[in-house]
Amino acid sequence: MPLVAFRPSKARLVIEQSRESVLVMKVFVAKGDTVDLTTGGKLEMLSGVLRIRERKGEQARADPRTLGSLVFIDKSGRGYDQRPAKFQINISVVTEKFNWLLKVAISGRLPSKFFVDIGERVAGGETRGLTYRLRHGNRVKLWDNRSYRSIPVTNFAAILPIIVPEGEEGQARYGEEDQMQVEYLGGQGHPEGEMSDDLLVATNAQVAELADDLLVFQSETKHTLTAVVSVIAVIGVLLLLVNIVLLVR
Repeated sequence: MPLVAFRPSKARLVIEQSRESVLVMKVFVAKGDTVDLTTGGKLEMLSGVLRIRERKGEQARADPRTLGSLVFIDKSGRGYDQRPAKFQINISVVTEKFNWLLKVAISGRLPSKFFVDIGERVAGGETRGLTYRLRHGNRVKLWDNRSYRSIPVTNFAAILPIIVPEGEEGQARYGEEDQMQVEYLGGQGHPEGEMSDDLLVATNAQVAELADDLLVFQSETKHTLTAVVSVIAVIGVLLLLVNIVLLVR
């Protein structure tokens, strides 16, 4: 499944009586990632909005295999009233995971990166909506936003700020779980412990890049294992056919 990285620039919280809270962030495609659009241009040229809705309890989703959707919004209006094209990511997460993001946002910090698995899986491991194509010998992502203006989001991961204590005294006072808060919102479980106000935020660029590499490596490894298993299966069938031919003779 194609993986796209985004970076947030600002956030706000929307609270309404008798409805789930919504954390809204303005986002852009992260540096180093690129997605071509069939309507022309690239996704990184557009600004977008990430809407993370709190899903209380075990509220069922329309499709349990997805967490939300990525939607392309074409430009509208004319002249001075014209609004540029943009995109919107809609995701719902359970309250427990939503609170981790909320704590970071309220503390005045933003997650360094978001990673989103996008596209609808079809037969043969292919995806629909967001796929890959070759450009100048390189494999790049392509969103068919002309035919698929809305495509499903199947997984979502966020890199939250890393907290490290000051000096050896801080090391004794705070546990390992307080030093690193990395939450994968599409999976199960989360680190325990509260983030203290007297901790300093460390530079997290290297950690974000490492997480990016690990997620890409996981995706590539899955495809490689699938190919290896297919080759072994073909070899097994060929050996069986050879043995049958020898027995017949």
